[in-house]
Amino acid sequence: MPLLVHLINMLRHRRQRWAAMDFLLASYRKQKKWIRLRQLLLLLSRLAVAAVLIALLCGWTGGGQMLGSIGGITTHHVVVLDDSYSMGDKSIGPSGRRTLSTNADSADSRVNTTTAYGRSLQALQDLTRRLAASDGNHQLTVMRASRAAMATRGGSESGDAAADLASQTIMSGGRLVNRVMATTASPIRTDLVPALDLATELVNSTPADAKFLYIASDFRERDWGNPERLAESLRKLSSDVTIRMIDCAAQPADNLAITDLSPAQDVWVAGVPVVVTATIRNYGKSTAQDVPLTTRVIRYSSDRQTLDPTLALTGEIETQPTQVIESIPAGGEVTQSFQVFVPEEGTHAIEVSLPEDALPIDNIRSCTLPLSNAEKVLVIDGSTTDRGGYHIASVLNPGSQVQIGAIPDRQPPSFLRSATLETFAPYRAVYLVDIPEIGENAADALAEYVKRGGGLALFIGAGANVANYNQTLHNPKRNLLPGLLAQAKALQPNVDTNTADLQFGDPSSLVAPLRVAGEAAFALVNIARSWTLEKEDLATNAAGDDETANERSRVRNVLLRRDGEPFVTKHDVGRGSVVTVLSGLDGRWTNWSGDPTFVVFMLQTNALLWSGAAPDTQRFVDSRLVKRLPVEQYINQVTYLPANNEPPRIPQELATTLVEPESSADEPVYVIDISPDEMVIDGADNVAEILYPGISEWLLTRTDGSGQVLPLASVIRVGEGELERADPAAIQQQLLPLQITFMKSSAWSDDNQATGSSTLTLLLLALLGLILAAEQMLAYWASYHASPGSTEPHVRATLGGSR
Repeated sequence: MPLLVHLINMLRHRRQRWAAMDFLLASYRKQKKWIRLRQLLLLLSRLAVAAVLIALLCGWTGGGQMLGSIGGITTHHVVVLDDSYSMGDKSIGPSGRRTLSTNADSADSRVNTTTAYGRSLQALQDLTRRLAASDGNHQLTVMRASRAAMATRGGSESGDAAADLASQTIMSGGRLVNRVMATTASPIRTDLVPALDLATELVNSTPADAKFLYIASDFRERDWGNPERLAESLRKLSSDVTIRMIDCAAQPADNLAITDLSPAQDVWVAGVPVVVTATIRNYGKSTAQDVPLTTRVIRYSSDRQTLDPTLALTGEIETQPTQVIESIPAGGEVTQSFQVFVPEEGTHAIEVSLPEDALPIDNIRSCTLPLSNAEKVLVIDGSTTDRGGYHIASVLNPGSQVQIGAIPDRQPPSFLRSATLETFAPYRAVYLVDIPEIGENAADALAEYVKRGGGLALFIGAGANVANYNQTLHNPKRNLLPGLLAQAKALQPNVDTNTADLQFGDPSSLVAPLRVAGEAAFALVNIARSWTLEKEDLATNAAGDDETANERSRVRNVLLRRDGEPFVTKHDVGRGSVVTVLSGLDGRWTNWSGDPTFVVFMLQTNALLWSGAAPDTQRFVDSRLVKRLPVEQYINQVTYLPANNEPPRIPQELATTLVEPESSADEPVYVIDISPDEMVIDGADNVAEILYPGISEWLLTRTDGSGQVLPLASVIRVGEGELERADPAAIQQQLLPLQITFMKSSAWSDDNQATGSSTLTLLLLALLGLILAAEQMLAYWASYHASPGSTEPHVRATLGGSR
């Protein structure tokens, strides 16, 4: 339209010669350059006004880095991210809103703020953007608490080894933290003390004009209710450090957690039902009703020789019927037991889960179940009647359709004369009944056998040589007796017929099933006499002056006589256990072997003695990952498939180390030993995969070329499920004289941020004012005005002094 108007107006113009215009045109030609210069200056001033206005409206501060570099102002910002697994809390607070924040600089940087850790990452991203847009030279250090804890535990005292970013200069865009933004809350249980110690070392050692420490955490009562250790770390900071606490958690919702899952201590044999117990704790403030518990059994048969990374689990999954727990009181816990039946031998896995709640990571837990075929136990009876050996063998192998899993191998006392460690190695447990004497060689072999996980039960009868027992079995290097044997002591007749000769002693699994019936269960058991232990030796054991005394101080008096003297004891030696009955089973001192309670005691004892040699059923996620492979059975080719609920999984080929035997009784083995702590120090990029809880899988290669798949259960440490919040005001009070400021992760205001107002913005405002004033002056200068005191137009300047 302006073009059309211009063309139409041109059609109306007629050229007319006018004498007065000749003077004007002559003056214009004389002043043309000066007029154009004034108009150009006016145009440029108005363009400058528009440019400065646009810069202010769009928040442009691109000159901040340049101004800061010129001024030489350096600020060091250290951010400690609490990534313990309670930061995975999905509680949304009273607002009931969950958000997903998107980074405007990169579509790939999406921050899930539905968790406390996600909100801490959002706060880190907001801080980085503000620093990138602010004047000054800003250096950023970011450290996660889990990495700091593992690095410290691994022996590193360097904050640089634990930090994700160490004193990195922030450039425009704030993309420096993109790698940290891709992390999630770790499955580690840890406090902030290691991270604060390392962060303090970094802050104090890095020169800067200003220093800021930000602690992004959920501030739980268990950690911050008594923050003395945290305060001790913070007090090491120099006085010029400003501390900001970023509160990332919402008001916690109720949380249920599975705190334990393990097979009951028993004989784990294929084809025999195994009792598994799961413990569920209610961390909430209200009673949980009708809680469903889902159980899955993952079977790994011997014909499964390859891994399948496309699946979450390679084994065959069998879902058990869901169990419903009627109620769990607030702050309480319940133990749910169920049976698992697997007919195939091998190592299998069990997984239980609860419905997802505020903290999903503790709603699932797993363990392995190593099942073997029936194994032999050694039974040696030194009495002439062989009564005790018969009773033990009958209990462990009752015949008919009942399977216990133990195959008693009965041998005469002469079997012990030439016994070595190799002699006892094929047996899961050894029962010595009424043996008169035990030789030095047999005692050495038994001690080594028990230290390696074997189980030993001693029934010391009337024919025992006390001096020999004390010399060979009580030797400090062997420690197979609970104490020095003293004389045999008769039990005085019972005046009170309501009191049984046998009484319960220290709590123990050996008699746990009998405690339900109380001491009345032993009503028919008679004790005439039994061996006693030296009182002086018991006092020495309690004192615990040396290593041997410390081991003996852990002796448990499982059953007592009516007069308080020990009758059955239990103590550990190395990985194995020793159960000692201070009476024989030939019927001379007691009739216990014919009582039904003896059957229960023997079954529980056999389960205990077997457990020493049983492999671990789970490992903590942050513990060492160790696997030992006999050279005679396997080659040094091992593949590890980490746990992951979202396949595909990435297989990892692991290196092995050949370890030569230390003695002739040992065999050379290939050892895989992976330490997550050392991986953090070395900067490995797959630490998160090793730490992931759940069921991971080994692929081993036998010497014949066939494969073997074995599951491995990794679990979190219990304790982070308590989500109660600490009071910020109480924290500030307890941390005095330290001056700290709390801020919400979602409300980063001018008072909370470290950078303050932008100096460039103020300069732009001042520049805008100057340009506007200049524009007005130029506009006045370039326009026509009447002379003062005259009503005629002032045209002298234009006509060059002519009218």
